[in-house]
Amino acid sequence: MSKHKKDPLLEALKEGQSYTWTVPDGGNLASMRAALKHGQTLTMSPITDPSGIRVGDLVLVKWHQSDIFHIVGDIQDGQFLIVNSLGKINGWVAAPDILGRVTKIVEPEPRPKVETMLEQLETAYRVLISSANALPDEAQRLLTIIDDLRWYAARIGSERWYTMPRSNKWSFEQNLWRLTKQAREDASPGPKRLYTLIDAGKQAVGLASEIVTLFETAP
Repeated sequence: MSKHKKDPLLEALKEGQSYTWTVPDGGNLASMRAALKHGQTLTMSPITDPSGIRVGDLVLVKWHQSDIFHIVGDIQDGQFLIVNSLGKINGWVAAPDILGRVTKIVEPEPRPKVETMLEQLETAYRVLISSANALPDEAQRLLTIIDDLRWYAARIGSERWYTMPRSNKWSFEQNLWRLTKQAREDASPGPKRLYTLIDAGKQAVGLASEIVTLFETAP
């Protein structure tokens, strides 16, 4: 017998509790890409009074044998028209089919430009090298990451920094932002932290290489 992992959002709503999550980087957000942004923090709350549902609300809806995260497009006679952010109509549902609605959206931290991210990343690396008393080869490994990312940034071209090379693949900017945030937010010294950032940086370089390949081999 297979075991299905429980969805924490659905579990929270069933228990009458709100659930908060952050839209992760990567992916194209599919049919909700005109309503959501990467990095937004959303809070969804259970429906206690259907009269509080409004046109334009982002809602989780029971749909056939599953559920979908879409938008209320219209309300008539206690029925709710469900649409996606691109205007496609799914159909009408009754109030009990609406499992929850988004009650709070926190916008993500504004991202600096790619050139600024690279500067911030280099600064964070140099601070870590000094505070951790990094050995010369360890320092070189960190700084080589910056050189490699700048090289790939030039190869990709600024016009494609923010473009996903394929559906559900991160853009160069998203890849760099994740690494820059990680380096800025935890400046704790020590070999373990040093190696963690080296590993994360090498992974980011590998992803940048993959992005180049996907762009160059795209039909």
